[in-house]
Amino acid sequence: MGFVLSLGTIILVNVAAWITPGPNMLAVMTASLTLGRKHGLATGFGLACGALIWSIFAVLGVAILFDLFPRAVIALKLAGAAYLIWLGFKSINAARKQNDAMSLTEAPDRTIKQSFTSGFVVSMTNPKAALFFGSVMTAFIPTTASNWFLALVVFICGLLAVVLHSITATVFSTKIAMRVFHRFQTAISYTFGAIFVGLGGSIAYAALRRTQ
Repeated sequence: MGFVLSLGTIILVNVAAWITPGPNMLAVMTASLTLGRKHGLATGFGLACGALIWSIFAVLGVAILFDLFPRAVIALKLAGAAYLIWLGFKSINAARKQNDAMSLTEAPDRTIKQSFTSGFVVSMTNPKAALFFGSVMTAFIPTTASNWFLALVVFICGLLAVVLHSITATVFSTKIAMRVFHRFQTAISYTFGAIFVGLGGSIAYAALRRTQ
């Protein structure tokens, strides 16, 4: 596979991963809807930093480590599942006692730094990200790739994460999106909370089945 074709394919699979609903997109959506664009962007930047680290791991051959230590993958999945379930229950609990000023997953005084940290944790404990960068993406990197090409891949992955998550944050922090959210706030809070719990539960179930 040529270097240009390889880069084009890597860009396409990154975009495909972004538009596929999952914990990363949901984290940006909830932060944007409940706390505004700045928090949505901060969450996205946290996710982007996580993506940058995962891409570095990928080019360093983390997939080989996962093959040698499969229990590390299971541990990562369980950690990610636990965090998603925790976010889900916080969302549901917030919905139960919600008023117009209440956030979906955090207290109203949540800082930008906390939003960034939340995005980073979601990214680093997201098994989808680990498997994507550790296996799917590395499959499109030529075996003859030089160090400059690997550095370019890391840069592109980080840049794409910033741009794509910023698009999500911008879209879901518009006046229309915020108006719809505030009109159906309690129902949306319950729905997003259930989705978080469902995602976490399915990830944990799949991980535990692999241990049997």
